[in-house]
This record gives sequence, structure tokens and C-alpha cells, in this order.
Amino acid sequence: MSLSTCSHSRSSTWSNTSDVHYQSDAVKQGWDAELRGRIREYTGTVAQFIDEFMPCSTPFTPAANLNNAFVQYNPQPGQETQSYFALLAGLQRVVSSFPSHKRLTFASTSKTKLCFPFDDFKGHHHYTEPDISVSLPGKGIFPVSWRNISTVLEVKATEAEDPFSHNGKTHIRTVEQLAKNARCLLLAHGLLCAYVVGVYGSRIRIVRFDHTCAIVSKPISLHLDGARVLSKFYWHFTHPLVGCPISGSDPTVLPLDIASQKWVKEQLEKANAKNWKSHIRELSKGRRVEVYDESTGCCRPYLLYNLVDVNGRLFSRATTVWRAIEDTRIWKDGCLVADPACSSPVKPQIVKDAWRQLVRTAETKFYHRLQEKIPEEKRRGLPKMICGGDIGDFEVRWWNATRSHKEQSAPPSSPLSSVHSDDTSTAQAGSSSPSRNYGAFCSLGSAHLLRGHQYDQCFSVDFPLPYPQHQTYSWRIVDPKFEYLERSHTRMVIDDVGRCLTDFTSTREVVQAMRDAILGHEIAWKDACVLHRDVSLGNILITDEPRSDGLPFFGFIHDFDYSSMGPAESASAGEKMACDRDEDVSLKERTGTLYYMAIELLEKQDVIHNTEHDLESFYWVLLWVILRHTDCARNGRPGEALCTDLFIPGDPQRSMREKNMWLQMSLKIPLVVRGNEPLTKLIAEFNRLVFQRDGTLMEALLGSLAPSAVSLTYQSVLAVFDAALASEAEWPSNDWKRCALLDSERHNTGLSIMEERLALGTTNTLMANPSRIASASRGRGSKSRKKHATNPRMNNPVRSEPVQPAPRLGSKRNHDAQGDDPQPPPGSRPEKRRRTNASMGPPQMLPPGRSEALAPASTLGPAAPQGPRRRRSDAAQPIRQSPRLAARRASTSDWIA
Repeated sequence: MSLSTCSHSRSSTWSNTSDVHYQSDAVKQGWDAELRGRIREYTGTVAQFIDEFMPCSTPFTPAANLNNAFVQYNPQPGQETQSYFALLAGLQRVVSSFPSHKRLTFASTSKTKLCFPFDDFKGHHHYTEPDISVSLPGKGIFPVSWRNISTVLEVKATEAEDPFSHNGKTHIRTVEQLAKNARCLLLAHGLLCAYVVGVYGSRIRIVRFDHTCAIVSKPISLHLDGARVLSKFYWHFTHPLVGCPISGSDPTVLPLDIASQKWVKEQLEKANAKNWKSHIRELSKGRRVEVYDESTGCCRPYLLYNLVDVNGRLFSRATTVWRAIEDTRIWKDGCLVADPACSSPVKPQIVKDAWRQLVRTAETKFYHRLQEKIPEEKRRGLPKMICGGDIGDFEVRWWNATRSHKEQSAPPSSPLSSVHSDDTSTAQAGSSSPSRNYGAFCSLGSAHLLRGHQYDQCFSVDFPLPYPQHQTYSWRIVDPKFEYLERSHTRMVIDDVGRCLTDFTSTREVVQAMRDAILGHEIAWKDACVLHRDVSLGNILITDEPRSDGLPFFGFIHDFDYSSMGPAESASAGEKMACDRDEDVSLKERTGTLYYMAIELLEKQDVIHNTEHDLESFYWVLLWVILRHTDCARNGRPGEALCTDLFIPGDPQRSMREKNMWLQMSLKIPLVVRGNEPLTKLIAEFNRLVFQRDGTLMEALLGSLAPSAVSLTYQSVLAVFDAALASEAEWPSNDWKRCALLDSERHNTGLSIMEERLALGTTNTLMANPSRIASASRGRGSKSRKKHATNPRMNNPVRSEPVQPAPRLGSKRNHDAQGDDPQPPPGSRPEKRRRTNASMGPPQMLPPGRSEALAPASTLGPAAPQGPRRRRSDAAQPIRQSPRLAARRASTSDWIA
């Protein structure tokens, strides 16, 4: 996920295409893959569902005479909308006894197209049309927008259309509608989880979505006890024990009120922030967040005012990247006011919010290692983390301490002292103490301060909820061994802000930025034993602001989500790579973006990702930028056509062959950048280095005459860049060229690029052969077996056919058109090789009669975890031995396919 500051102001240019592809098969298949293995059915009562997942701050007392609230509701097939009046009247009646500030308003929106919550990205995601939308408590719903909607209802005329019964295969589109609405709710309000309701004839279901799976309640009759159950649901929904104003709200997040918006404008103007006026077009959609500084245990508030990037997938890291400034105001009488002791201007920074998989090391740990091991004066080509931490990990420690107190009948201690003990004892070396006096962080947030209360007046010292909320717990309710499927909420602040490489002003700027990024990569590896392992276009940025120390600083490499970390002390290269061997093969092996992956990683099975692979990736990144955005050609063929030939989506083996061919041909006929001799020489020399590294290719071409392969080193690569920058030949200025490929590529559907081209009917060698399409789109699956879970209330998954993994697009968006051009469609962005998903088949439902509480509702019920996918046989993943992995396999092989 890029930290780029590029403008997306014209991305809405693509919005019409969103309508065109709304019903495309590729879009539907993508959502099938997204949902498959991720829907679970709660087999307790609906009342138990509400009590367990939606703890209430005020006891619910049912209103009298609700039994006939829906007596007039009698939907007929094909005439659902005609029955909405009676349904809306009944819904309004079930909340009529609520206090006015908690009362909800219901409105029919079945003919209203609701676009993606953020305008800069609505062209990349198709619209939705929820049948009935519900306002925020005590608020109006008009004008209808996701900002004013708290939840939705999707309505079907008959019980046979219930997608969570045995008809799930037929009605997968109904599940898709619920999921799209939940995705938009989560993003629009920054929710931890979202609730939606399905009405199927006289049957209703409640569905809870988070970022790892969905849990659906048992059905209940609308005409029997449905009115009372809905009244209970909406009461708990509007009276959450933690968070405000609805259940699922993040208590560490507040919307930007008018006063906060005004303060942000004043501070940006005072700081003379670059392009700040263009960044506040959607300021009202910003939010105030509290960042957990795990090195000090403090809470540091930030005001997010401009969304830079977003991962629109539902069950994913859901990464959002914001421009932000620190909120230096203080609380006074329940309000935020300017701090008279703070006079220094604020500085725009980047806040990254994500849900990491528990099996992955938190990105903040890598940044702590970098800052601990690399002196400030030596830092070059690397961003600096100001603060950050894993909120979910914080909350789980608090939750475990509470359980321990209760089990031991020990007197409770302060939750803040217990949960911060691990952090404050490991404060990172080299990190300076905050200049301001920050309070201790609490995952329950400080929203209650608006009511003039202090924390210890509102809650007991014990964690008040049955489960953590900043770390998903949906799978562990089944069995603790499924912990690896969960996700944890992280938030961090990065000091350095940059632009994508494709937003350069001159090619010299690109080369300077890439040189700095390579140097930063070297420093991270040699000084801190951190190997990036995902060198890609979005992870190399051109710096926007000069360094405060005055040293030249042109670019940096960032995004260490998929990095590996060697031993902390200095070690040999062999020892460092041995440390990497114990990584989880299913999730952290062969990471990277397919377009830029080294040939050896695509070609060989038993290979460990090392520095040479990342250095080769720098070559492919540079080539991507040059081919698309400069006036270049090879043997008369223009760069854009060469780019299409070389960078192959969705097929690792073909990508490997094309890259090998490129290296070979470029030795004989080099790429020429017209009017740019230094860059032409740089590309040729870099090509030679990469070619010489590949001993297999040289042997195939030259036989016994082939020289020994030459290692690709930092020294050799940096020497090529230094020579180009020191060249006496003149570098051109303002030589950026718009990529014409963007005119024919389209925006995001959330699918792999191969699937997008299928949807558009693009023809090439791969697409012309249906059997190759099927082969490229599927990996190998294994059959799942039944076995009762340890929890007697849980059902086990049942599948009638093996699950076939399919390639999946990663979360990063490629900022490949900036300035005066519209935001590029995902066809211009690389496909992630590191993550795949289950096959796109529709769900199959469980047979009834299970006795446990959370069961898979279908083969939407648990698929293989994100990441542990295997490629097709001709490109199988190498197998590494790991005691941790073996233990995990032993504990899950009887349940997960």
C-alpha cells in the first residue's frame, strides 16, 4: 500500500465504466472468490447472537404490542418494492419507543445508486443499491450517502431466496449484495465490524461482517417474534457498551466536526503545506484517530484529512493511507481547544491503518528494528516511523489479564499498567521522547470525554467486553487453533511523504529516487537484518519534502508488511538466510508483485528469497516506468508495446519466459530512450548485470562457453546508477510522457488483471486458449474432512467438492497516472503473487442438525487461510521445513482443506 501523495482528483472520470461492468462475469466471480469460505452460521438463538456480539450499555425492555407490527407486510415475487411501505412502517414501529437521540429512520433506497464512500476512488468500485437504508441514531438519512447510513436491509420476496439455506448456490448474488454494503459501511465510518439485515419473505437474518469473515444468525419469522427480536437488535445496535454511536464503532475514532475541520484548514495554511487546498476537498469525510505508540504506551491523536490510498477488499488487510496532522489540541470541559503551550506549526504526515494477519509480523516491528539499528545520520532511502502499534495486541493482553484476574479471584489491577508493561520495558533505542505530555493509550478510546467523564468513572478496571474488538475473534470461537485466520488492527504514523515513481518531472528524478531506495534497502539489510522482499512500483516513492538536516534525499523504499527479519546482532549472510528458512512457507514465501518478481523466484522451486532477488526487482520496476512514461523503443517497437509484451499478468511461467527473452534480446538490441543517453546506458548496464546473474539462462544460450554467474550486489548496481548520474551527457528536463495504455485500461473491480482482461474480451496468446486460462486461474486444492470441533456449540465445515484456489490481486494500487491525467485503472497495476484466494464457485450450504454455535453456512465456510495457496503443478511453491508450520498443519489438517 503506497504512501504516495499523488492526487486522485480526476479518478471519477472512470465512474461510467463502473456501471458498465457492474454485472460482468469477472466482477461476480471476484466476489464469489472473496466470499467463499468466509461465511459462518451461528446456531444459537438470535437473542444469544445479539447478546454475545452486541453487548448493551442500557438493558433492553421490549415495547408492548409489537406482535402485529408487520401484519400488513406480505411481499409477492417480483413485487418486493410495492411491499416496502408496510415493511418500513413496521420497522419504524419497532424503534418508536427509543429515545429521540437514539431513534433510527428507515428509507427505501432500492433505486438510489450509492457510490464508493470516497469520491477519489468511486470510479474504481461499482455502486450499490441497498433496498432499505437506516440512519445514524437520532439523525436524518437525507441526503442519502454512506456517511448518513448506519446499516442496511436487503429484501427478497420469498423464503426460498434465503442465501444461507440450501439455496446458497443459486442466490450467491444476494450474499454479494450484503457484502458490498458491509464493505462500504466499514470504510465510510472506520468501523471494526458492520451489521446488515436480510429479509427473505417472512424470514429475517442478522449478519455481522468484520475483516476476516461473516457470521450469520439463525432465521426467525417476522410475523411471530420478529418484531421483538428486531427491536432488541436495534436497541443493542444504538446502545453499544463501547463505542459511539453504533455497535461496531471504533472507540478510538471520531468524525471531524465543524470545529475540527476549521482547525485543520488553519493549521495547513499556517504550515504552508504543499497542495493543501486540493487535499481538503473531502475534509468532512476525515476523522480523528488515536494512535497507539507501543514504544511508550502513549496515545497520540491525529486528524486524518485526505485519503491517499485504500484497499477496497472486504476480507483483507483493508489498508487505508491518509494524509494527517497531529492534533495538538487539549481537552477542556469535554471539548477540544487549542493548547496555548503549543506554538510550533504542524507537519503533514502519513497515517496507515491496516488489519494484519496474526501469523505475520507487525510492520511496526520492522520500523522499530530499523530505528534501533540505524543511526539517524546514516539513514538514507528509508522512511521514519513517528509512532505506531498493534491495537489488537494491546487489547488482547488487557483481555487476557482480565480473564486471569477472574479465574484467580485476584483483586483487579489497573488495566493500563498491566497492558503497557510489555511495551514500556522495550522502548526502542534511538526514539526520542515525545515533546508533549501524552496520556496513556486505551483501546476503548476517549470519545466518552465529550460527555465530560473520565475513564475510571465510565468503566471498571477490567476489560468490559466478552471478546476483543480490535482483533477479530470470529474464528477462535470455533477453536483456538484457528487463531492464524484472525486479523489484528494496527495503526502507524510515517514522517516521510512521497510521490509515485510514475509522477516524476524528469527521468533523472526517477533515477535519483531509485538510487536512494536501493541504498535504503542495503542499509536496512546490512545494518538491521531486514529484507524487504516486495520491491514494486508502489513501494518506491519520490520524496516530496527535503530532509530537515539538509542532506540530499530524493526517494525511499517503504511498506515492510511482507519483510523478513534476521537476527538482531550482526550475522553472516548464511545465518541471516537460515533465519528466513523458518518463515511460514504458506504465507511469507516468494512474496512480491508478479510483474517485478525475479526470474529465479518464478522459475525454481527450492529457492530462498534473498537480496539479489530484490535487486533484480529494482530493474523491472525501472523498466516498467521507462517503457510506459518515456519516448523509448527497441528495434523500432515503442515502449508501450514492449511493456505489454514483457509484463504478463496472471501467468508466472509465461512471465518468466518473457523476462528471460527480454534480457537476451536487450544484449543484442538495447532499449533506446530518445534524447537521453545517460538513461539508455543505465538500462543497458543494469540489463547486463541481471543477465550475468542468471547462470541458467547463460548456460542455455552459450553452453560450455558460458561464464560463471556473477552475483548481483549492491555495489555493482549502485555503481551503474552513480555512473549515469555523473555522466557528462545532458539529462533532459520535463521528459515525462503520458502512458497511452491508460486510455484502454479500466479501473478496479477487485479482480486479478487476467480476469479483468477476460471480462473485456482482450485477446492474446494466453486468452486465446481456454485450457490455459483455467490452468492459470486455479491451483491445486485438497479435500476437507469432517471432524467435530472442541467447542460443543460449533459446527464443522462440510464440502461436497475440493476447493480450488485461484489467483488473487493484492491490495496495492498503482498510481500510474497523475498530474493532469485520470487515475489509472487496475489493468495498469501489477498483480500480487504473494496472496491467492479460493475458487470462484458459488457457496454450498451445510446440512441441518449441527449442535454447535458457529458453523460454516456453506463452502463459504472456512476456506484455506489467505496466503496458504499452492500454485498449479508446473509452478508449485517450494516446501520449507518449520516446526511451527508442522504444528499448525497437524492442528488444522482435519478441518481446513
